[in-house]
Amino acid sequence: AVKAKRAKRKMERERKKRKRKEFLMKKLAEKSSQEQPAEIKEEAIAPASEKKVKAAIVFNRVETVLGGYETKMQTKIKRKKSEKGKITPLTGKNYKQLLSRVEARKEKLEQLKEKDETKAAEMERKIKWTNMLYKAEGIKIKDDEDQLRVSLKRKEKRRAQRKKKWSQRSEHVIGKMQQRQDKRNKNIQKRKQGKIEKKKERARKKGRVLPEDLKKAAV
Repeated sequence: AVKAKRAKRKMERERKKRKRKEFLMKKLAEKSSQEQPAEIKEEAIAPASEKKVKAAIVFNRVETVLGGYETKMQTKIKRKKSEKGKITPLTGKNYKQLLSRVEARKEKLEQLKEKDETKAAEMERKIKWTNMLYKAEGIKIKDDEDQLRVSLKRKEKRRAQRKKKWSQRSEHVIGKMQQRQDKRNKNIQKRKQGKIEKKKERARKKGRVLPEDLKKAAV
């Protein structure tokens, strides 16, 4: 009887435990079903906001870079195209053109001196001053006539040397190509002749008499 009572109490405890467990599980399931949509919404919203922030940062960065680039380009164009005192700076590597410009300017000053020396002197001062301003900006002014002549002569000499080298190289390449072509033709002829000789040998082995053999016999 005691054992039966103990077993009954044990079964009752287990039943209560199961019921409690089922109740807790049900409650947790209800709670999780209520909280899940809110979490999903928050997760869905968070990346969008992050994307917006990232996009804004990238957009601002691009704008800044482009702005800086445009400003740099503008300053470069202004520096190149700005002519101080309506005098174009003598720059570049076209020494022939620079020399002609220097000579034209010199001739113009001489003509002006003949008419009005004060105006000519003022023009010279203006040219010197503008050249100084250009040099201050880092622009190299090439207005030395003698130096330009030397540079032009050197450039023409280099050009002539390059032309000579190119012609020599072209001749060398053409010669090499011709040699290869001649060698190829020679080898082709040799192979053809070899094939003909093999055919003749086979014919002789078969007992055929060739015209050239008859000529040799006649001699």
